[in-house]
Amino acid sequence: MVALVLLAAACSGDDGDVSAEQPDDGSDDVSDDDRGDGDDGAADDGDEPPPDDPDPDEPEPTEELFASFRGVTETSIKVGVAVPDFDALQAAGISNYQGDAEIAFQAFFDEINDEGGVHGRLIDPVYVSFDFTDATTQDEACSRFAEDHEVFIVLYGLLGQSNLCLTNLHETMVMTRSFQTTALRDQAEVLWLQLNAVDDERTRIMAEALAGSGRLDGLTLGVLARGSEAEAVEGAVARDVLEAAGFEVTLLTGSGADGGDALARDNELRLQAEQFEAAGVDLVFDLRGGGDTVGIFAQAGFTPRFAFKALGAGVDGASDRTLLDGALSVSELNEQAMIADEDFQTNCMDVVRAANPDLVDEMAFLPTGDQQAQGQPNWVNPVMIACDQTRLLDAIGEIAGADLTNDTFLAALDRLGPFDLYGYGLATYASDRKWDGLDEFFIQVYDAVSDSIEVLEPVVVDR
Repeated sequence: MVALVLLAAACSGDDGDVSAEQPDDGSDDVSDDDRGDGDDGAADDGDEPPPDDPDPDEPEPTEELFASFRGVTETSIKVGVAVPDFDALQAAGISNYQGDAEIAFQAFFDEINDEGGVHGRLIDPVYVSFDFTDATTQDEACSRFAEDHEVFIVLYGLLGQSNLCLTNLHETMVMTRSFQTTALRDQAEVLWLQLNAVDDERTRIMAEALAGSGRLDGLTLGVLARGSEAEAVEGAVARDVLEAAGFEVTLLTGSGADGGDALARDNELRLQAEQFEAAGVDLVFDLRGGGDTVGIFAQAGFTPRFAFKALGAGVDGASDRTLLDGALSVSELNEQAMIADEDFQTNCMDVVRAANPDLVDEMAFLPTGDQQAQGQPNWVNPVMIACDQTRLLDAIGEIAGADLTNDTFLAALDRLGPFDLYGYGLATYASDRKWDGLDEFFIQVYDAVSDSIEVLEPVVVDR
């Protein structure tokens, strides 16, 4: 596991609670002290006697709940959770084995329900498994959520544009960690909430921050992205930002061979290494994510520096980490920082451990990429997603109140205010333009000698 060194950055100490909104000066919400000596605000004609003092033994009146929307009854909210099949991913040669999302989410659902539910309604979860590598299973999952179970919202989410099946065909809201782009958000007909910044926005922030930091000065740059050039939104964004900053940039995109065919994927990477070398590239922005790009490039005789969207994953996936000395990233705090964070441990990991004592030892450490390839699950990621998404669901649902619908949930985003995401940082949302969170990023660099990722200065973005 990569060590972590925090040099000039720290997570917010806020526990993530949403601050209550205060009335503006001059509002009708006034305290008893503001009213004066017993004045109840009635006219001074003496015709109406003051109300009787409330009986301290009489319970407070409660807001009447009702069946306000699909999946919402007077007593419950039906919530879907899309559960990735990491066994299938492993069988496809993609070493990203993670803990069971159903186990993680259920621990937080139970905690919310034990505390009275979301504005008095208990969460009724529906879990459906899907395969990242098989679009058919994602279509089937969409149908089961929306048609068979008629859920109010789906958490964790499907892969990329498969989420549009929920938002557009069934008007079912969805919440993901990532996979959203500006184009996909604009296509979604109902709310697609996301923990992270949209992928092309994260790429823009990384390119701008590194270009402005001086760490790329004098280098010729390459960008490696997925899909055809027309589809590679992230790649085009990185290229445009870097060229605008005065750099010479070569953009290469894959043909789709980085799916289940490992041999075709590796052969394509070798060809791309030759193309980058011929263009005189010194540093490659690897936007593909996952896999041993640095190892395949080295086999082709090409050893540039790298920049990754997720530096920890890039380093852990490398067959020879020494080739990544000086690798860069601008992203959220990595999983090494998350597992070391006391707030995340107490408010997230400990909740799942308490509900699953048999997993305490398994959840005590972060496995390396090799250990994940051998079937050792990484629990940090699913616990973080479950912890943050259930807290967002609870907070927004409380604001929306008794009349819980797609529209009131969307409107509640504007009243949510800044929200501290465990393992990420500060996030804000806006119903008219920003369905993705995360406004706080960190420049990070890998040091091969100490095998550590140094987290440097924070980058707070006004988005």
